[in-house]
Amino acid sequence: MTATMKARPRRVDAVDPGPRRRRRIRLAIVAGVALIVIAAVWLVWFSPVLEVREVRVVGMEGARAQEVLAAAAVPTGVPLARIDTAAAERAVRELPWVAAAEVRRGWPSEVVLAVQTRVAMAVLAEGAAAPGQATGPAAGATLAIDGSGAVFESSDPLPRKLPRVRAQGPALAAAMEVVTGLPDDLLNRVVIVAATTRDDIDLTLRSGDVVRWGSAQDGEAKAEVLRVLLRRKADMYDVSAPELPTTFKFS
Repeated sequence: MTATMKARPRRVDAVDPGPRRRRRIRLAIVAGVALIVIAAVWLVWFSPVLEVREVRVVGMEGARAQEVLAAAAVPTGVPLARIDTAAAERAVRELPWVAAAEVRRGWPSEVVLAVQTRVAMAVLAEGAAAPGQATGPAAGATLAIDGSGAVFESSDPLPRKLPRVRAQGPALAAAMEVVTGLPDDLLNRVVIVAATTRDDIDLTLRSGDVVRWGSAQDGEAKAEVLRVLLRRKADMYDVSAPELPTTFKFS
């Protein structure tokens, strides 16, 4: 008797849907990230949500603050990210009375201008013109000098005891090196600092006596010697060579 043979059903391997599904997921993720990036770029660089609504100055107020705002020329209604802060800083630093400036973005909608003004250490003598100027200061302003020798107009009242400086160019920088290096007790006695060259600097004291200072070198030693010389009455004190000081009396 012949056994009946049952035919086994052929096994058909099902197609694995895994790779396709993973590919679709990756494409969806890439598309989602791209949309997020596009939305972020639009939000920061083009939308009105983060545009400049206020520009303010810190460190000063009044007319000087208005000068800073005018120089920086930061527009409102423009996306904050598109503001050229470097150009605004350069423009503010070109103001002669500005020592340092920084322009910062204050998210979400303001620009902050931080300004440090120059500190007057002396006053340019009357009749002298600042570098690049053919005439003296504008009405109501004084030509002041900071410790680096930079000349700037000061509309604010200055201390009365600031010395007047008669010098130009390199001689002016040397004269201010002497001024900034003088101890307070000696500086308070100086009314005029005159320099024709870097090595020829004279100080006129409130008493009318003159100090021949020479160059700005050895300032500390010269100051110590001058203190000793001032104990005796003289018309001129020469400390240009502090190791060989000399006094002169003309009457």
